[in-house]
Amino acid sequence: MKIIVAVDGSSCSKHAIKALAHLAPPEELTLVHAMNLPDFNYAMITPELRAEVQAEMEEKLRKEGEGILTQAQEELPSDFPKAQTVHQVGHPVNAILETAQSAKSHLILLGARGLGQVKEVIMGSTSHRVLMHAPCSTMIIKKPLPRLKKILLAIEGQEDTDTALQFLALQPFREAVFIDVFAVWPQPQLAWPVTLGQSKLLELHAIEEAQDRMKPVTDKLIRMNYSAEAKVGMGDPAYAILEQAKASQADLILMGTHGRGGLARFLIGSVSHTVLHHADCPVLIVR
Repeated sequence: MKIIVAVDGSSCSKHAIKALAHLAPPEELTLVHAMNLPDFNYAMITPELRAEVQAEMEEKLRKEGEGILTQAQEELPSDFPKAQTVHQVGHPVNAILETAQSAKSHLILLGARGLGQVKEVIMGSTSHRVLMHAPCSTMIIKKPLPRLKKILLAIEGQEDTDTALQFLALQPFREAVFIDVFAVWPQPQLAWPVTLGQSKLLELHAIEEAQDRMKPVTDKLIRMNYSAEAKVGMGDPAYAILEQAKASQADLILMGTHGRGGLARFLIGSVSHTVLHHADCPVLIVR
């Protein structure tokens, strides 16, 4: 597996580096740091002074970046290969996406600084923009990940199920993990009134039917040497996933983008984005 880690010296970035301890040693690892120079294009500053200030600022940021990359290298797991580094002037999002594209990476790992939804929609955070445009799977880390033993795999349709299984077939985790395969099933609806008892019975039948449909998924995971169990929820998909993650004490939520893309996802937010904003644990979005 080929992994990219975005580093900027922040605490979230350091959490992402430490989270590598839970992943299997990759065939290739790249650390990316980008220097986003401030704009000095002001009318009161002469071109000569502007060029001088920009050169001084770039030199300062370059030295800081080298220190950040060196520290990140020192904190990598001892059995990881020596990391390649990308250190350039420009917006971090562009550097991360271009590196992922050229390296044909399988996973981007980066910390999230926790912008709220309204501020993020107006300004956009690095993690949000990378997640929208990444050519590969992306794992967002908000806080330390002390262990990785239980995963909640949230599935919706055949496409995201297949994508998740393809990613898990890479055997990305260092130790054995238990996977709860979770699907949110529609609440049974009938055209005529039913009693509370009948409603509960219909719900149980719906859950049993969902578990039967999910059995091929758990069977495939077991053949991949994972431990797996199917679970079903009902109601709003995003919040059902969040509640199940808490109930099962998941260390990681793994899911697809659930179909919504482009401007609609940016302005409204898909299931995966809602989960990402509210989850207590890291979220891995597979592509």
